[in-house]
Amino acid sequence: MIAVSDMTKRYGETWALSGIDLSVATGECVALLGPNGAGKTTTIEILEGYRRRTSGSARVLGKDPNQASLAWRAHIGIVLQDAADQGQLTVSEVVRHFAAYYPAGARSG
Repeated sequence: MIAVSDMTKRYGETWALSGIDLSVATGECVALLGPNGAGKTTTIEILEGYRRRTSGSARVLGKDPNQASLAWRAHIGIVLQDAADQGQLTVSEVVRHFAAYYPAGARSG
């Protein structure tokens, strides 16, 4: 499901990630724990294709997130850290909003 080897991310002279190795099999549930600044968000953003890694390799659902297609993106689920803009919506409205991001979700109403 997820395979990461020697993944790094550097911002100028600052290393956000250094040599991350991670393997998650289908059906496993994994939590990334650590203090602020440990690289948790950076790791997840790389795995969802939102941010590019500096070096190393990463595969999610068999694809490199840096080169993944829209079809690949439709198969991953992302829950944002901050959803303050949905505070005034009902649960149903929020579900419809996020379902519309996906081809099948928009049709399933």
